Amino acid sequence: MTVNIAGELIKLDVRFDDQNSVRDAEREVKLYIDSLKKKWPEISDRKLLAMALYQYAHWNLKLLEIQDQVLDITDNKCKQIDKAVTQQDD
Repeated sequence: MTVNIAGELIKLDVRFDDQNSVRDAEREVKLYIDSLKKKWPEISDRKLLAMALYQYAHWNLKLLEIQDQVLDITDNKCKQIDKAVTQQDD
């Protein structure tokens, strides 16, 4: 499968089941870069791509932090439930 990112055609090996999400990602990148171009038309495409890449990396790191927090909360709740169930059995 080939995606178009900022005019660059990129060949990807993608499972058939993942093709829709790849197209969705391609569309999201285009929308984001287009919004940056509209906001800053004087900035070069190369710099806009760098800005977009940074922003996506930052968002990804924030999502990973949130995921860790959710996993910690879930783990603590499971421990509380296990403790309550164990106490109830006694």
